[in-house]
Amino acid sequence: MKIVKYIVLFLLIAIIGLAIYAAVQPNSYEVKRSRIIDVPVELVYNNVSDYKNWEAWGPWLEEDPSMTFSYGETTKGEGASYSWDGKDGKGSQKMTSAIPHESLTTELTFEGMGSASAFWKFDPNVEGTEVTWGMKADNVPYLFKFFGAISGGYDKMMGPMFERGLERLDSVMVIEAEAYNKMMSAWSLGEVSKVTVDKRNFIGYAHSSKMDQEAMSKLFQESMPKVGEYAVEQGLQYGEFTPGAIFTKWDETTGETDFMIGVFLKEAIKPAEDMQSMSFAKGTVVTVSKFGNYGTGDREAHLAIEEFMETHKMTMAGPVYELYVNDPTLVAPDKIQTDIYYPVE
Repeated sequence: MKIVKYIVLFLLIAIIGLAIYAAVQPNSYEVKRSRIIDVPVELVYNNVSDYKNWEAWGPWLEEDPSMTFSYGETTKGEGASYSWDGKDGKGSQKMTSAIPHESLTTELTFEGMGSASAFWKFDPNVEGTEVTWGMKADNVPYLFKFFGAISGGYDKMMGPMFERGLERLDSVMVIEAEAYNKMMSAWSLGEVSKVTVDKRNFIGYAHSSKMDQEAMSKLFQESMPKVGEYAVEQGLQYGEFTPGAIFTKWDETTGETDFMIGVFLKEAIKPAEDMQSMSFAKGTVVTVSKFGNYGTGDREAHLAIEEFMETHKMTMAGPVYELYVNDPTLVAPDKIQTDIYYPVE
């Protein structure tokens, strides 16, 4: 009987010791893990910022396949929320901050175990995107301290979960990146045709550049928003102007181009002091619609028009111009529409 008493006494001392050890655990923690994922930052950010994607790579379902999820009215970006119910308890999470392509901050509530803040950081580099996932809290409740104590500390309790989640996210993103790259490079052409168009007015900024995709894209990113803002300031509504460009010189021998970046207008307005204006009279054009990401399929579109003009013995009667018909942020890359026009005699 003495041995039983000793065993009971030992267990009692161990339990008391563990309880005391748990009680003296730190009252706050910050645990995080990072992983470099070989995809563009916008791609991984867009995935993580939508809670509905988490079921595909979250580490929890591996440990508890019976876990169920319920989603709020919004699942992506600031204000998004969801809740879960599993064998280890219930909880909920809400996204309190979402800075596109940079960071996410969320607030978690664990039923009976307090709350915490989780964070994501996305840092692009030459290898892809360094993704950091972590969690921190102050005033940690005793039960959470207890589980931390028996796990060997907060870092050992939560760190492996973040590591596994990032590992699974990496696998998902590799597949998603392949599909994304195919979509980004996909393009198609409508039918080349000869049509009559009404008079068009244009205002914008004049540029000279080498035929370099990166340099020209930078000029578009700088100039296009300014012209659009100016048009709105002049009282125009979206739909009363269309983003576009006019190419007054395209010399493949020297690799140089002169072009204007701006908007086409239904009614002429006075340009700002640093802008220029141009008008196209009502007349005949050869045109084609190209569908695909900017810079993809453009050469083939222009060659198709030139072949049509040669076949029908047409000559140019003015500079080439393009209209960027839809908002690239609202459609898939292979659905971005560029209408190309060649004025002809």
